[in-house]
Amino acid sequence: MKRRILSLAALLLIVLSVTAQAAETRMGGNPVLAFDGTTAQCTATCYGRSSSDKVTATLTLYQGGAYVDSWSKTGTYRAYVSGETEAQRGKTYTLELTWTVNGEEQPPVSVSKRCS
Repeated sequence: MKRRILSLAALLLIVLSVTAQAAETRMGGNPVLAFDGTTAQCTATCYGRSSSDKVTATLTLYQGGAYVDSWSKTGTYRAYVSGETEAQRGKTYTLELTWTVNGEEQPPVSVSKRCS
């Protein structure tokens, strides 16, 4: 019986520590670049740590090193930004996400993909 209680207590501690760690690492952003024919579809959702955080996100699309288009959004706790623009088949595009939480710059994230 003691082993069973100790096993359950250990399992509970593991679950609680994983839950706490997930809450701490919730802050983040992830850009997504997709193509529908020759339309580039660009999206990202960025999260702060708390419900009162001011989050500002900007997506910028490049073809090679040339600027193509950009979109920005601001939100509380979360900023969802999206946009579409024309693309050329056979060209490689890079979508860069720059964002801030409460005015503090976060590491930029980018993704590249070829329009086929």
